[in-house]
Amino acid sequence: MSNQAGARLPFRVDPIPLESPRGYFCRVASVHGYDTPQWLAHLAGISGYKADLDCEDHQRPIAHALRLEPQEWLAMCYGPVKGTGRFAQRMFCGRVVRRDQFNYRRPRICPDCLRERPIWWAVWDLGLVAACPKHRCLLINRCAACGKDLVWRRPAVESCRCGADLRAATSEPANPDLVAMTTLIYLAAGFPPGAVAELAVSDYHFPRELKWLALGPLLRLIRFLGLTMDKDKLRWKQRPFPRTDLMTGMQASEAAIRILRDWPRSFREILRRMLPPDPDNPAALNFSDIFGNFYRHLFHVLPRRECGFLHEAFERFVIEEWKGVIRGQHRYFSAAVRRNSRWVPANEAEQMAHTAAGRILDLVRQGELEAIVLNVRRGWSRTEYWIKRESLHRWIAARDAELARYMSRPEAKHALGLTNYTIVAVAAAGALRYVEGPEQNFPARCFFFLRGDVMKIKNAFEKHAVPLMAYPGRGKLIALRHAMKNYLGRGSGLAAVIQGVVEGNLVPVGYTNRFRGITGYLFLADELRKYRPVPDIAATPNGFLNYGEASAVLDVERSVISAMVAQGVLPDPVGYRFGLSKLVRAADVRRFAERYLAISVLAQRFHLNSSSLARYLRESGTPLLAIPSPDVGHAYFLRREVAARTQLPTRRMLRKRAQLRIKDYRKKDWAKRRLAKEKALGRPLRRVRANWRRAA
Repeated sequence: MSNQAGARLPFRVDPIPLESPRGYFCRVASVHGYDTPQWLAHLAGISGYKADLDCEDHQRPIAHALRLEPQEWLAMCYGPVKGTGRFAQRMFCGRVVRRDQFNYRRPRICPDCLRERPIWWAVWDLGLVAACPKHRCLLINRCAACGKDLVWRRPAVESCRCGADLRAATSEPANPDLVAMTTLIYLAAGFPPGAVAELAVSDYHFPRELKWLALGPLLRLIRFLGLTMDKDKLRWKQRPFPRTDLMTGMQASEAAIRILRDWPRSFREILRRMLPPDPDNPAALNFSDIFGNFYRHLFHVLPRRECGFLHEAFERFVIEEWKGVIRGQHRYFSAAVRRNSRWVPANEAEQMAHTAAGRILDLVRQGELEAIVLNVRRGWSRTEYWIKRESLHRWIAARDAELARYMSRPEAKHALGLTNYTIVAVAAAGALRYVEGPEQNFPARCFFFLRGDVMKIKNAFEKHAVPLMAYPGRGKLIALRHAMKNYLGRGSGLAAVIQGVVEGNLVPVGYTNRFRGITGYLFLADELRKYRPVPDIAATPNGFLNYGEASAVLDVERSVISAMVAQGVLPDPVGYRFGLSKLVRAADVRRFAERYLAISVLAQRFHLNSSSLARYLRESGTPLLAIPSPDVGHAYFLRREVAARTQLPTRRMLRKRAQLRIKDYRKKDWAKRRLAKEKALGRPLRRVRANWRRAA
């Protein structure tokens, strides 16, 4: 027959689900009386002995010749997939499989299956399928009559090229391990393996994830484990996989069963045989030399997203059994391996222990930590220190047990409501016992306070059932927060107040929610003034006042008090200390208040204008004490005995004097403007002077 493009078969032969495309070719050729399926390729216009049925260019003419829809023939063929890896992967019954998993040159059959139904099943085209789980027998790939290998270009599915009936062939019983592994392949490919074979798989105690593994990853897993197994031991390098060799497929499946059964005990025993027996020097162990390409191929051939159970079992074995170090080049391991390995690098140990740089090496030299030293000569020579994780954990546990007696600075801040600087200053003043730095095996540059002292201070404040009060900000009561700012500071003064509360000598009278912790407790201002640290000056019985409190006593502005201190009216015995309020003696303020009365207070008492009253008294010759202030001009004070005998004006009198003063000011202002205008007009100077005298 010559090539006739567009020719078709006389009638259609319906394909059977899960049937091999080459088996379908043989069956169609047998139904139409052809002696070889090659005639169907010629009918479709495809020449050549090695016609590629999976080629995309041949799919449409073959489907036309077989009277099939293009989608039907495309679903049967093992065509390339779209996207990444399309040339290395093929579609197999709706599942993605690598191209090197197929066996085309030496096809296999099950005589028992052919006797039941002469169908060439697609699962027989996989190179790792060497047995039939339904009949528990081995597949055959050679004719018993002629002794030649089977080919797919034969007269019928059940016939050999020599004419022998393959259904009459006998097959050997298969190993139960081989049947179990083939059953898993059948289930992943969507082929029914039989109820007996599927039930027998449960006796092997496979990993639970193996049952839901896709066909492509399952075939790669069997091939990887089976070809790296050698006499109950993993090979250093994977053996080649001849897809047409039936014996290699059998050996790969049986070897994979020995690793996967009783998971993960069998797998761990095989890995354990690769380790040297009880090495004396952990530094001499090399991970790559012992496990070889197994580690590298595991993470390249079987990604974690597909075979996570295998990765987890291998990593768990490394964590529990590997006595050497896990260096940084083992990047395929998860973070759990590095967190649980036997040895930890020195820099990571410092991070785990939260210690200063060099502290771990000091502990190694002192013999408190067990370590090994590695001399690495790759690119440049360097020395690495690896700390045994168990000894590091023991040291950290002992350090933390000692640290339990102490409270960290953030925790102490939260308990007392103080800032970083304040709590450190209070501790330095002796109110809290503390430790600092690595001399106590604590983290460097960190403060830890004795927990008992912190709780003692907190309980001493909280044991007083004081009422919740609205805090005005000034007056007889003052919050500890404001007292720190005005009188006490954050050192010895505050420490003395805290010590007084702890000893019971000082009792709070209220509490406000405006401030945190102990700083919200209210005390009598006169009591807290006594705790003000004033160097070189003996504390007076009446204490000291800040400028704000002194202004409240005299009922003037705070700037007036500053002006009085600057002019020496009020002495300044304390001086200024950064961070605290300026103070004056309370006795000096009270002595001045007993002798003088502010004009503003006098005007407010009689409902007069303070400026008008001061001007009236000044013009009437009454002696006044004037304090120049940059904010309010002049502040005037009147002696109390003078104020007692002075006749104060009425509001009407002050208003009339103010009106006359305004009228006079306007008149003078009009005269000045008139003189300026006449001068601008060029009037004679004599006339200008006359007008000036007249206006005056």
